[in-house]
Amino acid sequence: METRPANLQQIKGIGRVLSMRLHEAGLDSFQKIAEADQEVLAKIRGITPRNLNPILEQAKEFASAAPEAGKERLEAMKQRLSGVKEQVHTFTEAARQRFQEGVSEKCSKKISCELVQLTEALGKLEECGKKRCKRAAKALGKVEKRMAGLEEATPKKVKKGLKKARKAVAKAL
Repeated sequence: METRPANLQQIKGIGRVLSMRLHEAGLDSFQKIAEADQEVLAKIRGITPRNLNPILEQAKEFASAAPEAGKERLEAMKQRLSGVKEQVHTFTEAARQRFQEGVSEKCSKKISCELVQLTEALGKLEECGKKRCKRAAKALGKVEKRMAGLEEATPKKVKKGLKKARKAVAKAL
């Protein structure tokens, strides 16, 4: 996992300048610092024998924590996604019962088309990996907000709200 030099500043004892020096030495990630030889680190100007061990320990800590945090975030996003899918499904059933009569066939088709497109977009969102996790979570928040406002809306507003929710998901893809 490659990180920018600025991320190395999370380690106590590494500032902006030392971060750049580590990067120039080819140690541009927590993993590389953790695996580096003590002699190699001691040669870098700014790392003293006194702060060498704490830097190594913190780098090992950050190197082991980074993949776990990403996996946890991805799992949380997938659970949230399944909740949103369930919310869309229950909304679909409620909308069918509510709009069974009194809605033109054209409007009904448009609503069902938007619902299908939204569920397809949510399915594609599930396939995205860790890279787009934050963006996907933001889109899910927008979908949840839109869906909450549609429960008592008119058919025209339902169609419009579903379209906006779908576009929010498409933007995250």
